Amino acid sequence: MFAKKLGRYSAAALLAAYLSTTAGHAQSMRADLTHPSSQTNTISATNVDLRALRDQMKSFEGLLNANVQQLFQGPFTLLQDAKGIYLPGYGVAFHLEANLYPLRVLSPFDQRPYSPEELRKAKEDKIKRISELKARLSELLLEHGSEVNAMAPEQNLAIVVHLFNLPSEARDLPTQLVISTTRTTLLEYQTRRLTAAEFQKTGSFLEF
Repeated sequence: MFAKKLGRYSAAALLAAYLSTTAGHAQSMRADLTHPSSQTNTISATNVDLRALRDQMKSFEGLLNANVQQLFQGPFTLLQDAKGIYLPGYGVAFHLEANLYPLRVLSPFDQRPYSPEELRKAKEDKIKRISELKARLSELLLEHGSEVNAMAPEQNLAIVVHLFNLPSEARDLPTQLVISTTRTTLLEYQTRRLTAAEFQKTGSFLEF
């Protein structure tokens, strides 16, 4: 159990490190450290209202948890609630972990190996649910992502879902779903300068 938890937290840490290093705002980050008092007073490309952002992240976490939990009829398991990470120079990333279609639990009372039919159905249902999850998360970003507004429009919002698969079903199934966009894009949607269909082209979607 400890190793499994460590693996999840390591994945989150690696995500934070990757997004932070690709943001390309190292000089702005140094400026923030030189003038720390400015971080909580004004919103610009180099700083945020951290107190407000913390509350906004908490609210969006609750929104994600409620919607993902209600999206599917069983079997479905939300293994880790959504947690937000603020990455200076990048923006905010939310990560969670889900098993979109759990297989039956092997126990001392039932140790039958999974049948080819069970594995086939689990794979088909997971692929279908990944598509449904991506669509729902896109809707949440468009409708509520602009509420995370205590940072500059140039910064980003991302949602990362770790997809749990057993070794026996992992082949050809993605392990992560990533949706990322800028606050500018979300503001364009709110002001009707961008449609949901256009967002599907301008946003960043990744399954791997």
